[in-house]
Amino acid sequence: MTDLADIASELYSQSLDDFTAARNDRAKGLEDKSLAKEVRALRKPSASAWVVNMMTLHRGDQLREALNLGGEMREAQEHLDRTELKKLGLQRQKLVSTLVKDGAALSEELGHPASPAAMLEVEQTLRAAMADAGAAAAVSTGRLIRTLEATGWEAVDLIGAVGGPFDARGADVASGVDGGEETEPEVDPAADARVELEDAEDRSEEADAELKRARERVDQLDRDREALVAQVRELRKRIRALEQDIDVIDDEADDAARERTEAERAAKEAVREVERARKTVDKLSR
Repeated sequence: MTDLADIASELYSQSLDDFTAARNDRAKGLEDKSLAKEVRALRKPSASAWVVNMMTLHRGDQLREALNLGGEMREAQEHLDRTELKKLGLQRQKLVSTLVKDGAALSEELGHPASPAAMLEVEQTLRAAMADAGAAAAVSTGRLIRTLEATGWEAVDLIGAVGGPFDARGADVASGVDGGEETEPEVDPAADARVELEDAEDRSEEADAELKRARERVDQLDRDREALVAQVRELRKRIRALEQDIDVIDDEADDAARERTEAERAAKEAVREVERARKTVDKLSR
């Protein structure tokens, strides 16, 4: 017999726009009125929760890798292993960034592109799932309804976060092992604060590196610009010099043209004188 969890999993795998109609149709088709009422009460997921559900369905391996990494970070935190925490923190930064980009691409691929605000909530939910075993369990159901948020060292609030039955007691979904009896997680505020500090230091180092690269780029562009400006100045000087040469040549060409005209007149006059002299010679020779 199909139970509420199965029906919820089926419904939360639907397109976001189709959820309400699919839920109501599913409830109408159930003979069990009590179950039908529970199905009808299933809430439509937020845009960010839907993206996370789709990642659980279509990007399960990548998501499990993130949750496993979260489990390793929690273990390193318990042992106060600063070196391991720093290494895992860097891995988390890269993995979360990759997952968020992939989630945005997946939402577009499925015909419901997520807004930047929704993707920020997706990132927030992924970080919460990596920080808290209960949140990891909620994400792994594929039936998330709302954004999850990790606040310091307190356990993530999971009330009303999952559609259908959900019990995160003692479950470590990242490793797939049931923790047995429910136990209160040991809280070490100082350790959590150190982790937050190390993350902040890592982000600060990355920001400083980006700033250094940006400043170097600006300095290089300034140098390139100065070099080009100097070249333009030299070219303008060269152009002015060439223009002056052209003026001199034009003046000389005008003088040469006048000399040519005078020479042409003198040549014509000389031809006429030759003709006159020849006539005189002929006359005297008779």
